[in-house]
Amino acid sequence: MPNRRPREPIHLHRRDATDLAYDPGRVPLLDVVLGYDCNLSCAYCTIGEAMRRRALSTERVARAIDQAAARGVRDLAFTGGEPTIRDDLPALVRYARRRGFEHVKVASNGLRYAHAAYLDHLVACGVDRFHVSMHAVSDEDYEATVRRDGAAALRHAAIDHLVARGLDPVADLILEERTYREIRRWIEGLVTRGVRRFALWLVSLTDANALRAETLPRLVDLAPHLVDAFEAARRGGYEVTSLHVPRCFLPGHEDHVRHPGFEGVTVVTPDEVFDLSASRLGGGVKPAACAGCPWLERCPGLRADYVARHGDALPARRLDTAEEPAR
Repeated sequence: MPNRRPREPIHLHRRDATDLAYDPGRVPLLDVVLGYDCNLSCAYCTIGEAMRRRALSTERVARAIDQAAARGVRDLAFTGGEPTIRDDLPALVRYARRRGFEHVKVASNGLRYAHAAYLDHLVACGVDRFHVSMHAVSDEDYEATVRRDGAAALRHAAIDHLVARGLDPVADLILEERTYREIRRWIEGLVTRGVRRFALWLVSLTDANALRAETLPRLVDLAPHLVDAFEAARRGGYEVTSLHVPRCFLPGHEDHVRHPGFEGVTVVTPDEVFDLSASRLGGGVKPAACAGCPWLERCPGLRADYVARHGDALPARRLDTAEEPAR
């Protein structure tokens, strides 16, 4: 993997107020999808070959940063695809910091962090939040999933470098039919490596992964494994958060659930600009059984791809055990 130095600097102050339409009360985070290309080819990835050719220009990203900064947004995330394959990423991070962003996150597969000099350069430019996708538990399953020989060794080196520098990375774990039964073991193995924060993502049946319906587990089957992981996290003093499972499936563990679409995120992609709450990953289906749930107004419901695969049944015990949300 090349350890390329970035193009620097960026000096751009053009603004076009028609590009983005923010509600300042709803947008604490700007999520910029730099492009769809990647240095891996994960088996369940929703990005197809045609999408990989689409990307935002450096100038378009800088303009989005300008517009968000002018509206008081102070948190920024660079995602993809794989953002670290962009030579302009360090320069864009510096630019965002100069424009007043207080936190800059990079969500990555982490392989380039195996090169310590590159990781240190990103930190020096201003990245202070690192999310790393882990994909599978064992090295063998990981390389079979990402379809790249030698990637497991890079993953190990990246984790070591992140932890050694005290960067407190978040491990993004993908829950699919082959991984969810091992979630507690997966997390505990990473805890022994020094990782203390985990975000659990439910695989999506959209775009290039639409025909692989067998990868999406039933929530009623998934829930006991999540509860087991949550209980272990409470005992161990580390953080485990589920992002796409409604709270009604996890009674007594509602504090481990987040729905990012309710946190006011605007996403800029090569194709469109949208509020994350309107994303296909944000839910949208609320069955009649949701009526009376104390979380009704703060839950996005079930995802449409999930309902198409497994139906809209909810746990019968929901109303008996649901914890009241904090007001």
